Amino acid sequence: MLKSLVFFLCLLLIPGCTAVPGEGPLATAISFGGQEQSADEANYHVVNVDEDVVSRLTMHGGLGFSGGFTNRKPPPTLRIAVGDILSITIFESAPNGLFSNGTSGDLSGARQVTLPPQVVDQDGQIGVPFGGRFRAAGSTLRALSDTIERALVDRAIEPQVLISIVETTSNTVTVLGEASRIGQIELSPRGDRLLEVLANAGAQVPETEAVIRLVRENQIQTVPLRTIINVPSENIYVLPGDTIFVLREPQVFNALGAVSSSGQYPITFADQTIAGALSLAGGLSPAIADRGGVFIFRFEQVSVAKQLLPPETKLRITPMGVPIVYKISFLDPNSFFWLQQVNIRNNDLIYVANAIVTELEKFLTIAERTNLLGL
Repeated sequence: MLKSLVFFLCLLLIPGCTAVPGEGPLATAISFGGQEQSADEANYHVVNVDEDVVSRLTMHGGLGFSGGFTNRKPPPTLRIAVGDILSITIFESAPNGLFSNGTSGDLSGARQVTLPPQVVDQDGQIGVPFGGRFRAAGSTLRALSDTIERALVDRAIEPQVLISIVETTSNTVTVLGEASRIGQIELSPRGDRLLEVLANAGAQVPETEAVIRLVRENQIQTVPLRTIINVPSENIYVLPGDTIFVLREPQVFNALGAVSSSGQYPITFADQTIAGALSLAGGLSPAIADRGGVFIFRFEQVSVAKQLLPPETKLRITPMGVPIVYKISFLDPNSFFWLQQVNIRNNDLIYVANAIVTELEKFLTIAERTNLLGL
């Protein structure tokens, strides 16, 4: 009678018991762990994986640049900035004009002169002989040319002004880290995509180990290089002022708990799924795994977390993102299809809980050794 009573009590108490040694928490402890405190102080958010969740994760794909940066259009029209060095050439339609130097130009006998390089000063201005001072900073090349032409029209013979930027400090990005050319890299007027800038900088990290961190104003996103190569939408336009870090960071995930072979595994290609990751770890341990207690621990972007959780949820936001625990039940055959659609990500942690029966067996073994059931 006493043994039966103890056995029944074990069934009730083991889910919350911490005295029995094991590989980690039970499924029930994880499921309710985010709710042990008030909603404002939840340590993490639990999301039960279903068709809708998979659809949202597939849509976002965990992609940092296309999902994190809303402005993915080409850079705006190039504008002159303080510190830029300009080349200014003035053409006149006939000889003996204001800027005539006695030599024929290339345009139907027109006369021309190229002024010494003009540096846009701290006030954003440049000077042109016989024209005066002109506001250059913030202007386009075409607009500044038109302004100078109007100022010279009463002095020169049908003046035409051509301006080009010899050197710029504004239309540049900064590349740092594992690259042969670090520092400022000038962008072309047409706009450059991320891979073009990386090619110019000469990234020196193998594709499988390189991650690219893009800093734009107050936003920071990090994406594996192979993802940028394989997913065209991630090869976004860079904007003047961006800072790009080329970092060596092998992509890995961890598998713990009731898997056949726990440990840390490399992510060797861009579209490696969670199903494939579990296979690398040998799958669930048939003897001890809780098939209804498979979890993925991951930090999500705020925008993704908002779509996965109820609107009234107060998100816990950390510097790494929103801590989300995805719960998957292998008791549902659909879960095998779902896990083939969602990619594993760097630093994901796959955890498989022990079955309650396994914990009970451990308890009974300890109890037998200590003669607990013989009381």
